[in-house]
Amino acid sequence: MASNGGSLTRTEQKTTLWCGARAEDAKLSLFGMKLSGGGAHQSKTMMFRELEALIGTGASTPEEFRSAAIDENAIGKATSNTRRLTFRHLASLYGLVDQPPLTKALMRTWKGDIQGRRLRALLVALARDPLLRETAPVVMTGSVGQSLQRPLFEEAFVAAFPERFSEKMLRSLAQNCASSWTQSGHLKGAVKKLRQRVTPTPTTVALAALIATASGFGGPAILSSGWMMVLDLSPEQALDALRRAEAIGLARVRSAGDVTEISVRQPMATALGVPELEYV
Repeated sequence: MASNGGSLTRTEQKTTLWCGARAEDAKLSLFGMKLSGGGAHQSKTMMFRELEALIGTGASTPEEFRSAAIDENAIGKATSNTRRLTFRHLASLYGLVDQPPLTKALMRTWKGDIQGRRLRALLVALARDPLLRETAPVVMTGSVGQSLQRPLFEEAFVAAFPERFSEKMLRSLAQNCASSWTQSGHLKGAVKKLRQRVTPTPTTVALAALIATASGFGGPAILSSGWMMVLDLSPEQALDALRRAEAIGLARVRSAGDVTEISVRQPMATALGVPELEYV
């Protein structure tokens, strides 16, 4: 869906799209977000197929994930070195080893809502890979049916990081990010990437609201944050989805006149059995 992200400076995008006025770096890091640096997309995509296969083994602890990926080859790689490298990138992108609250929320919602898995994986990948976040405005400002090709993603990186990446790295980054946006459902097509609208589940919208809350947004600002826009939701649609999430115990929405109160921390902490979510 269209947004004004393309007209904002990088600093303004960071504040307006991803971080609200009450954001605190220390709390964001504890929650599981990565605010700077590189990420898995320098050499990999969001690797949804591998993530789904790995979680599908029933693993939950760092040791179980590592054993399932490397010893049992749940991720389907030909050599032990490839399995180790892939697992290292998966663990970094999704927090499978340190398992911050964000990762626990992803894992606890995995089994109960199959339809929303791709978009929830994308939300976590966005939270944990600053490079993928840089490409989000390209996708969010694209209209349905619009062709979004590699040069647009390359331009986003050049604008954000002048002279930081070689042409070869820019091409690889752009291809990997475009692949991730295809895996999430925002793009379709093997070569010619066309924008399409995604349809998030209530559980996915609740996770987006949780990330927005942890990122310093409150009240109606949650509904217009980048975490909702990336799900192709207007504020009105986001609010409606959160009301449906309330029906399954993942949110609480209260409206009185022009005041809207949105709470997801306590409901999700209770429903998912992750008490630390209440304090993010």
